[in-house]
Amino acid sequence: MKASQFSSRRAAWEVLSHFNAAKHNTAELIEKFSGKTAERSGLVDITFGVIRNSVFIDSLITQSSIRPIKNIPEKILNCLRIAVYELVFTEQADYAIVNEAVSLAKQIGSKKAGGFVNAVLRKICASIKNRTADLNKADSQKILPLSPDTGCEFNIDILPDAKKQKAEYLSCAFSLPLWLIEQWLEQFDYEKTKNICFASNRRPSVYARPNKLKLNAEELLKILKEQEIDCTLAEQHKMVKLNKTGDIAKNDSFKAGLFTIQDLSSSSVIPLLNPQPGWKIFDICAAPGTKTAQIAEVIDDKGVIIATDKDDSRLNKINENIQRLGITSVKVLSYDVFLKEIDRLSPADAVLVDVPCSNTGVLAKRPEVRLRLNKKQVEELAKIQAELLKFASSLVKKGGKICYSTCSILKQENNDVVDDFLAEAKGFKLESQHIFLPRADEFDCDGAFAAILIKKQ
Repeated sequence: MKASQFSSRRAAWEVLSHFNAAKHNTAELIEKFSGKTAERSGLVDITFGVIRNSVFIDSLITQSSIRPIKNIPEKILNCLRIAVYELVFTEQADYAIVNEAVSLAKQIGSKKAGGFVNAVLRKICASIKNRTADLNKADSQKILPLSPDTGCEFNIDILPDAKKQKAEYLSCAFSLPLWLIEQWLEQFDYEKTKNICFASNRRPSVYARPNKLKLNAEELLKILKEQEIDCTLAEQHKMVKLNKTGDIAKNDSFKAGLFTIQDLSSSSVIPLLNPQPGWKIFDICAAPGTKTAQIAEVIDDKGVIIATDKDDSRLNKINENIQRLGITSVKVLSYDVFLKEIDRLSPADAVLVDVPCSNTGVLAKRPEVRLRLNKKQVEELAKIQAELLKFASSLVKKGGKICYSTCSILKQENNDVVDDFLAEAKGFKLESQHIFLPRADEFDCDGAFAAILIKKQ
């Protein structure tokens, strides 16, 4: 079979067979294997869908199989996972899903493996009562939430009791770590936590931020529609929602530097900093350079932006972005060179410190995070974040600003880091801080946090 002839299911199986949550970014693996199919959107949906919902999917397979899941060969288990995802979360016809899963199991396994897959899937099909049941009318233990209003209803218990075991229910229903759900419930109420869960498992939309140096959102919308791209104006955010993307890197407007892909919440951080033309600004965790470019656009490319990152291998991406966008105010330095030049370059009018974090605000885009993140890692990240914020404080002039930001929604990485810093660094005051919670509504978005700190005169 030629690579271009692979179905999206078979290509997804290839990705999942190479997937290791501890080592891989899902998007990178998809990019690696997308050449095997002409159905890229299907590949993305299946792969992300299986990983996002892996805990529930494996639980359902366990309930429906006479064989313990640990005794099912991984290559056969991935056949089952793909099929279960489609049976529960999509509107594909049952017979097509089952037939292709059985065929794939025979191809990569044996006739006996095909029979086993067929038996498990037939049992699951028989247990599904209604894929679009009213969430509020069904027994919470028998219905998997798919949206705030509907779910996939079974004739067997599949989840803990939502009233008696709230944390356990949300953890199982949304395939999220129990400890993370418990932390969210401490920070937010139950309804907010449930909405965060929906947003963490959504199919995330793609947004184009217009390059302000060249055009505005309305002008970008017009150009993209002339290219017959299905898109909508996200007027409040001055961005364009791309409803059907295709391969964005091949889009003529993208190659011409007319826009950058960025989430709504992420794009809301730099306006809080409010950088001005003529400022000297350090971006010390800059890669891949999305916010770096946004700063340059906000200041009309008039000023000096020094961009660096501890991971030198990612600096090329910043250069690629600023060249594509036609930006001249950004200078990219390796971290070693930046440290050597600090005395000469400092102080800055503003410092952006977009720190490494748990990614708990971007679980929809980074589904593998839920499979590898733990409490200890969050504690270690908080220490690194505190060190980076302290470092940033040494680089800014009196009256200057620090923008501390994360793509986490955990208090431990956000408010706590800022509060601890302010308690120790008496020369700073808090101007503002904002948390952007993930949303799953029409203009959906990820989660983020930003705090603006001012160095006292």
